[in-house]
Amino acid sequence: MNSSSDLTMSEYYDTNNKISDASSYYDMSHKILSPLSQLVGAESSIFGILKKTKRGIQVSNVINNGVDKKNATDYEKYFQNADPVLPHAFNSTQVCYQTSRSKSYSFTLSNIINPQKFSCSQYYKEFLQPSSIQHVMTIGVPSGIDPSLIYILGFHRYCDHPFQQKDMRLSSYFGPTLFNIFNALELKSQLHDRDLIVSGLQNQISDTGLIIVNENHNIIFSNQTGQRHFNIKPASKDHYIELESSLKTKLKSQLPLTDKPSPSRIIEFNHGATTVSARVITSDTNKREQRIILHTKRSSHKIINSLEMEKYNLTRRETEIAHLIIMGLTNPEISLKLFISISTVENHLRSIFSKANVKNRTSLAYELSLTQ
Repeated sequence: MNSSSDLTMSEYYDTNNKISDASSYYDMSHKILSPLSQLVGAESSIFGILKKTKRGIQVSNVINNGVDKKNATDYEKYFQNADPVLPHAFNSTQVCYQTSRSKSYSFTLSNIINPQKFSCSQYYKEFLQPSSIQHVMTIGVPSGIDPSLIYILGFHRYCDHPFQQKDMRLSSYFGPTLFNIFNALELKSQLHDRDLIVSGLQNQISDTGLIIVNENHNIIFSNQTGQRHFNIKPASKDHYIELESSLKTKLKSQLPLTDKPSPSRIIEFNHGATTVSARVITSDTNKREQRIILHTKRSSHKIINSLEMEKYNLTRRETEIAHLIIMGLTNPEISLKLFISISTVENHLRSIFSKANVKNRTSLAYELSLTQ
């Protein structure tokens, strides 16, 4: 930044440090919008994520700074489709990023419209004018992760003092910082989604177990059903669990790891009461990295006798729980599957035992089921 710049080094670093401290969307208003609004002389500002869908370009995750809440809500509900800023911001930001790798694109509303025609538009008459917004400047920041979206920051002035070229230049100085922050937040969001999915897989209750084993026959992932089938204790985050020795020997003999594994080759065998299907796959990113995928299943030895269920006058919830008990689920597993507390499961279980005149789960399973 040279001496002819509109911004001193001290002002640049001060603003840059403030916006760099943003670590979540909760910081957007006071750590990004507020200092940038002050820098460019805006009286209010807004952040949003533009995404291209089949219905067109839509704005979401709207966060405002100094904007009347009703105006912000009305904009999202009724006026965004008429806003000429959105399609221009999306298309031009994408072009700049694809052609020159520019980390931001700044423009004013007056740059992209005919003011005389625009003043007759419904959007101007029903939204901008009643909101007292006279001038708008926008910064578009591309996504380096998802090409179907960009981030926008809109700045407003309510006085008759248009944004100048200098204001757009000032905002462009912070394009690289904003690019890094927004893309980091997007990546953080995606990683959080992935963790939720993995967590959901690990905790799901189903008939089929899923176990993933590395080249050293250590378990690197197992869902709850797989853990139950092989009596696996959940691993801590800092180490893997070694596969049971007898199962490891069986896999080594029947499914040896080779330089050219065949994913289409699937072996099936019984391990105690569990049926196991196993195959080898290689990593897409590292062709030398191999994984063994195990699917486990236990055949059900019980058919639930609906007539017996009806005879004991079980409630709908008690019937659900009785079914799960016969399937072999524990109280914590039933709690997870039905989204109720363990104490609630225990209360229902006492009622079921009383109605069926039994004292334990084994007797209940015998009483309410038929052997195949």
